[in-house]
Amino acid sequence: MISVNKPDLSDLEAITFDVDANLYNYPRMMIPRLHRWGIYLPFLMQLTKARQLIRKEGQLEDFRKRQAEIISELSGKDFETSFKLVEKVLYNGWNVDFKTVKPYPGTKEFIQKTVENGIKIAVVTDYPPYKKLEYMGFMDYPWAAIIEAEEVGELKPSKTPFIAALKALDLEDAPERVMHIGDSYNYDVKGAKAVGMKTAWLRRKWRFSKMPWGEEDKNPITPDIIFKHWPELTEQMTEICGWK
Repeated sequence: MISVNKPDLSDLEAITFDVDANLYNYPRMMIPRLHRWGIYLPFLMQLTKARQLIRKEGQLEDFRKRQAEIISELSGKDFETSFKLVEKVLYNGWNVDFKTVKPYPGTKEFIQKTVENGIKIAVVTDYPPYKKLEYMGFMDYPWAAIIEAEEVGELKPSKTPFIAALKALDLEDAPERVMHIGDSYNYDVKGAKAVGMKTAWLRRKWRFSKMPWGEEDKNPITPDIIFKHWPELTEQMTEICGWK
């Protein structure tokens, strides 16, 4: 467990969750499937690059169209071929694999305890989450909102998806009463902090750096809570908030 100053969460009303690499182990999800998805490696690299570029463009009216345009430019393929490939791999084929993906140990227990203690829950994530949540057994929980960043036209760390979540939670005027949990320092922690939310950072060994936030960050933002395993977070929240 990584020690940080104990945050004031006495007025906590809601918690938002990232999905990818936060609710499940991404490397363990990918490695057994490389024999099938390996042929799409160049495309996946182009997709990652496209999304990095999109983050610099501001809010988009048609996110998927712009995404396919950039991939077309990067790959040299025509727009229609690029658009269909994204639909085939990312929005259709990829999600099917989550029928056999297991969540991180302790995630469901944490969410259940959150709900039992009267805290509202929501999702803020960059990639389409519905099938993943369904296949991993998370759709049984009473989500107050599920914010897909693509649908609001701007990826994290933009303020847009976080503000959308605050509005859906009816807490736009009290962002300090909401805590966001995510695995990405640059996207989750920075994005949520930019709108005034509290943050809990899932720090994984496969994202290790000498400093928790990376030495390249000249103005680091310290998460309110840093944890490595979900049961640790449950323990911390029970202690800090007096959860039963």
